[in-house]
Amino acid sequence: MYKNIQLADSTMAIIKKNELLIEIKNELDRQRDKIGPGYPQRYFDRLMTLINKNISSDNDWKVFEELFDQAHENFFKRLKSTYPDLTQSDLKLCAYLKVNLSSKEIAPLLNISFRGVETRRYRLRRRLALNSDKNLVDFIMQY
Repeated sequence: MYKNIQLADSTMAIIKKNELLIEIKNELDRQRDKIGPGYPQRYFDRLMTLINKNISSDNDWKVFEELFDQAHENFFKRLKSTYPDLTQSDLKLCAYLKVNLSSKEIAPLLNISFRGVETRRYRLRRRLALNSDKNLVDFIMQY
């Protein structure tokens, strides 16, 4: 129980951090549009690179993965043995679905749009060979 709470807290902290960084990124874009060529491109690029690097940090995933493995023993191993064609991206999506996150909550974790999450869910369903009548989240929860 404690491990699930710790996992949820960690996940929410990562989501909040990424949402804030995305908001900063959007504000920076708006300011550059207003200022125009007066804002040097190299400074803008440097800031955007720094923001993007921190949104999609491998360190966030490692922390999440470690806590997730403690809470859901051998989930990745079982999934990978049954479905060896799953990519690292698929496994991340499965983990986020397993902790019952919505597509809206998953988007900032993967640094993609809501629509991008929906597309990945569709592709995951195909890789798992799930019928349209089978719920993806229910399937992942039972694993």
